[in-house]
Amino acid sequence: MIAISLSPNTEKEDVLLALRLLFSPWRFFTTESIRLLEQWFRQYFDVPYAVSFNSGRSSLYAILKTIGVSKGDEIILQSFTCVAVPNSIIWTGAIPVYADIKPSLTMDLGSLKKKITKKTKAIVIQHTFGIPADIATIMDIAKEHKLFVIEDCAHGIGIDYKNKLLGLFGDAAFFSFGRDKAFSSVFGGMVITKNRNFGKKLRIFEKNLKEPGFVWTIRQIFHPIAFSLILPLYDFFSLGKILLVILQKLRFLSFPVSYKEKIGESKPSFVAKLPEPLACLALQQIRKIKEFNKGRLDISTYYLSQLKSLDFDIPYDKLIPFLRFPVLVENRDTLSSFFKKNKIYLGDWYSNIIDPKGVDFEKIGYEKASCPKASYYASKIINLPTYPTMTMDDAKKVVDLLKEYASNKRNN
Repeated sequence: MIAISLSPNTEKEDVLLALRLLFSPWRFFTTESIRLLEQWFRQYFDVPYAVSFNSGRSSLYAILKTIGVSKGDEIILQSFTCVAVPNSIIWTGAIPVYADIKPSLTMDLGSLKKKITKKTKAIVIQHTFGIPADIATIMDIAKEHKLFVIEDCAHGIGIDYKNKLLGLFGDAAFFSFGRDKAFSSVFGGMVITKNRNFGKKLRIFEKNLKEPGFVWTIRQIFHPIAFSLILPLYDFFSLGKILLVILQKLRFLSFPVSYKEKIGESKPSFVAKLPEPLACLALQQIRKIKEFNKGRLDISTYYLSQLKSLDFDIPYDKLIPFLRFPVLVENRDTLSSFFKKNKIYLGDWYSNIIDPKGVDFEKIGYEKASCPKASYYASKIINLPTYPTMTMDDAKKVVDLLKEYASNKRNN
């Protein structure tokens, strides 16, 4: 089975580590892995401050609170994103303002300029799937209007743009260690900054946060263990699917996005420190990021070389280690069903403009049809897998099925 979102980064050693952590409760009260993880980020990016949190959304919230964002302020972000981003803004009392996107699936500069008002406090720049936004130009625009720039690097780490790593252009950047991100500890996040004054304030903010609940932490540690059973059985009389649903209903597994987040009713009480066990899981994976990125790059190179001859639109044709490889297609549901019959589950970020399905646009301040380009791309987007445990044979299966689908389409 090839599945883009079902714990795709988890390897055997991650499962074994999770088992050891589950039966080592004394490790919950240490901070060694947290210290080493933050140190890794400081050294890798050559920055004075790297501060960890329990999620990417918590990291964004921490940045916003540290720069003094409050009720009535406006924060510009792009549409074609996850609801976790506007929710972090709403938690502060600020108003999310949505800019449209361009063909590369990153923020459109013309739309950005139109959205800036006297109430604008900051801009959140998303590097969708790892695709670099026009961050250098955006920094010039922000400087002109004296705005704080936050790079959303949840979709990639170690991506070079104009001889500089993404994450080093803005005033601050945050990363996510979510279950289907570039590397994973199920939940987790990090903020980096070159600004020492901001970094000191951010560290104070983090120190005043609570620890996550013990049960919540156990639930995340259990995640890789559970999926080591779910994935092999997923298509075996649907036993894996049934097990997944049961474990979620019994609250042994958490959802990546909660129901309350979808309807704009989540609260900043979720924001907490990164627990030591999750830092331990993250540290094991981040040390392999060079290997992970090479694998993603190899698969992305293969996709590009093979798909150019087919009738599929590729939004971004420059080589990067795509978190997911985006393709625009007609009749997406038909294509997705065709792949499912062959036990391959493609992704559909961001088919709902603000994902996931079921988001209440009114509650999160998004006006339907206000971003026509995002609406267009959302209606056609599908994501091909590039995850670390995927092989080149797996990638070949994906391409062969795309070719078969394209051939069937031409002949009908």
